[in-house]
Amino acid sequence: MFKKLLTFSALVLFLNSCALYEGNEFCPRVDIKRNNAYIVQTSNVAEEFIIEMSGYEGYCFYDTRIKHDKAVITPIFKIKRIHPNDVSSVRFSYYTETVKGPPEYLGKKTYFANVIIPTEEKEIEYKAKPVEIRIPPNMKYEFDIFMGLNLSQSQKIYNQRTFDTQLEFGE
Repeated sequence: MFKKLLTFSALVLFLNSCALYEGNEFCPRVDIKRNNAYIVQTSNVAEEFIIEMSGYEGYCFYDTRIKHDKAVITPIFKIKRIHPNDVSSVRFSYYTETVKGPPEYLGKKTYFANVIIPTEEKEIEYKAKPVEIRIPPNMKYEFDIFMGLNLSQSQKIYNQRTFDTQLEFGE
């Protein structure tokens, strides 16, 4: 009897904790679109690197200095060398964009990265500098932030041809 009572109590406790959790309430709400999440950097003769925005780390806080909520986002990139080469500096740009909310909170901002990858390394993970984005009042859990790599038109066309192709070292 005691075992049944204990099991029933655990079940009730579990269901109550699930009822308190609201699944979509997290901050920041970041969306990385797949078609802007990777780029294949090419030189005159070959594909050199694949740069992929693989994720992010983030949190929100209330900035008492300006009396606003802010999101802090640290983009995470995987940089993969496709062919053996002596290039060690990889440059690219990425963006954050907000498209819905009050007009003064909307817009696109570009950030630049210059990553040094040792010539003997095939792949590295790179965490960019954290970026801060102001969040409108009372929109902490509804304010969407889009992130991606800045691509030229020719890079977008190239990505469409090679969408999610897993190029390996030496191909």
